[in-house]
Amino acid sequence: SMPSLAPTAKVGLAKQAKILGDPRFIANLVLSILLFTAMFAAYTYLADTLERIALVPSAHVGWWLMGFGAVGLIGNGLGGRYVDRSPLGSTIVFAVLLALGMTASVPAAGSLPLLCAVLFVWGVAHTALFPICQIRVMKAAPQAQALAGTLNVSAANAGIGLGSVIGGMTIEHLGLHDVGYVAAAIAVLAVITAVLTL
Repeated sequence: SMPSLAPTAKVGLAKQAKILGDPRFIANLVLSILLFTAMFAAYTYLADTLERIALVPSAHVGWWLMGFGAVGLIGNGLGGRYVDRSPLGSTIVFAVLLALGMTASVPAAGSLPLLCAVLFVWGVAHTALFPICQIRVMKAAPQAQALAGTLNVSAANAGIGLGSVIGGMTIEHLGLHDVGYVAAAIAVLAVITAVLTL
């Protein structure tokens, strides 16, 4: 059922590497690092947040995480739909939703229905940013999309690792209650970067 596409001309690596001198492309790459750092600073410790702050029984945490992933299917669809219309605009919208969801997770922990609503927003935004980042970076370098896509995956992995470290340091120095706030602050920094890149 996949559409037939005409083969594209091969572009040499040296020619593709010229995108590394494009400030706009580099800004989009930095934006991906910031977003994945924000996403995984909080998401890495979501199970702990559910168990230790929301007091979800440990036997139920897996179901909550599965629900978080399930609503992510909605985010995946929305991200793929809106990124074509406005790559940076959709980045800003979903990064703001991500920040709101992560910020509200601890205050909402006392009410399971409210926590479900917050995790819905967070889960949708979190997963929407996967295709948004990939497509946005590739659109920033239409002449070298293969290299752009590869570099974005590397940027995402760097952000995942950095986010996990920042989340862990936050827990060590401030406490688990503050992880969402620190992650949201990084997401706000990503929003500012996206606005400056417009």
